[in-house]
Amino acid sequence: MDKLLKIAQREDIPIIDMMLYGKEEALSHSMNGLCIIAIDRKKVKSHADYKVKSAHELGHCLTGSFYDASCPVTTIGRMENRADIWAIRNTIPRRALISALKKGVTQLWELSEHFGVTEDFMKKALKHYNLWNGD
Repeated sequence: MDKLLKIAQREDIPIIDMMLYGKEEALSHSMNGLCIIAIDRKKVKSHADYKVKSAHELGHCLTGSFYDASCPVTTIGRMENRADIWAIRNTIPRRALISALKKGVTQLWELSEHFGVTEDFMKKALKHYNLWNGD
């Protein structure tokens, strides 16, 4: 999480705690080249969940992957995927993942704990690196 906070600080992207309405747990918004991230801590399930949400929203900001509700589903999916890939590469670098696997950290829950992320996010990372042969 420290690495993510340093990136946000270096890029002048505030991460604020804010009550969000509906099902939204986190969001990012860009206006005039400035980006802001809001996370509703009351909806965050754990430290790992907070880390994943922060990384994903930073991914939107740093890749410029924004959209609005009127965008086609394919565009929304593409933008979400770009944010996820940035988040994966900056929280679970391939070399670090391979190193953990070689050391015997192979169970999904173990890998998630090792990298401080959620199991769902770890699955995305393993799929991204073509190391997942599950569902």
